[in-house]
Amino acid sequence: MKFSKFSANFDFWLIAIPVLLAVASISTLFSITSVTGKTNLATDQIINFVIGFVFYFAATAFDYRQYKTYSFYMYLFGIAGLIAVVFLGQTVFGSTRWINLGFIQYQPSELMKFFTLIFFAAFLAEKKMSVKSIVLYLVMSVIPIYFVFNQPDLGTALTLIAITITIFLTAKPPKKVIATVLVVLCIAALIGWFGLKPYQKERLTTFMNPSSDPLGSGYNVNQSKIAVGSGGLTGKGFGNATQSQLQFIPVAHVDFIFSGWAEATGFVGSSAMVVGYVLLLWRILVTASRSQDKFGGLFCFGVTGMIVFQIFVNIAMNIGLAPVTGIPLPLVSYGGTSVLTTMLILGTVQSIYLRQRLLKFD
Repeated sequence: MKFSKFSANFDFWLIAIPVLLAVASISTLFSITSVTGKTNLATDQIINFVIGFVFYFAATAFDYRQYKTYSFYMYLFGIAGLIAVVFLGQTVFGSTRWINLGFIQYQPSELMKFFTLIFFAAFLAEKKMSVKSIVLYLVMSVIPIYFVFNQPDLGTALTLIAITITIFLTAKPPKKVIATVLVVLCIAALIGWFGLKPYQKERLTTFMNPSSDPLGSGYNVNQSKIAVGSGGLTGKGFGNATQSQLQFIPVAHVDFIFSGWAEATGFVGSSAMVVGYVLLLWRILVTASRSQDKFGGLFCFGVTGMIVFQIFVNIAMNIGLAPVTGIPLPLVSYGGTSVLTTMLILGTVQSIYLRQRLLKFD
């Protein structure tokens, strides 16, 4: 493939928006860590994005159609990573999610998002909607969700559920099947409540009434809401965002980074970020609609479901409209594996867009 032909058919927005979100992430991290002098988080995030863009362009250059051949092996590799966490993982704040590789804290559950998108998109692209295939789909989707849920990592488990449901519904199963699956999910949710850790149940009850324990379980949400509200229309600026800079918001670099951005840039900056996400989702949906094979379309719709779910839950929990579940804001929250995985996924979307445009030249 000639470079000129490659660049001429590139989707500009699919690369421009991640760049802008990277700038927003790094700026916010510098702001919230400058007072304490711990600017290493921002520096690390710069490195994460440099490597992330390498992943992005590598995924773009790779013909996404080849993934179908290896989708099952990728799924098995992802499951192996989740099993490895049980034996080799490091426990932080009561959760065992990471494996220390020396140069990076590898989080297999994050990369499992990419493997889930690939495997289940390939699975439904090749199989008919028979009872056997649907049961197999449900069983194989439960396996990674089970391992992630027991780390425990409720946020990522819910994200995997969002991916598998989106891909399943996009494949247009019979209405009776949809109704049956919804009933099963409702029953599973009721059973799952009893499997939640005490702190997870506390987060859900706090969401219903955050004022019940303002200095305990409701502290994070209340401080986040104060930060968002104090940003006003245009924000305090990155050097004056006292609520986030003075560390009133715990885990401000991951779960509550949106409140730090909102305090510094105000309603204008918050709206701009949301508009950026909407544009990104629009381009992914355009890619899905133009895909000339079912695999590419299902993958893009799955990506849409994943990003919509993460954005909605993260922003909603920052303003007190959803319980705290530890779901990162895509490409903005601090995190090595999270950034690399998202860039890998978006690079694959770009690969789909590019090859649908160049299909006539293949």
